Amino acid sequence: MKYAGGPGARITLTCGVEGPFAVLTVTDDGPGLDADELAQATTRFWRSTRRTGTTAGTGLGLAIAEQLLTGRGGRLELGPARPRGLRARALVPRATAEGGTS
Repeated sequence: MKYAGGPGARITLTCGVEGPFAVLTVTDDGPGLDADELAQATTRFWRSTRRTGTTAGTGLGLAIAEQLLTGRGGRLELGPARPRGLRARALVPRATAEGGTS
């Protein structure tokens, strides 16, 4: 919420299935990140100085999310939302009937 612009920001959560993955998508209508910022966004301790100003944070959230997803065979995808904002997609391998992942 704090990075999407605070009170009044619109955040949308959707979930679904894409092939072997369960997908959780979080989209906001905040200021988003430009291409250079998107390339750095999952770097530990990185924070956008243009976007966060004095907003408290450590720059670890997206880095931790990416590592957790990668460790489970998934991935984190970040990109622009339209007409503005950020879209984050967490893709996690779906469980098989045997209890493993597909």
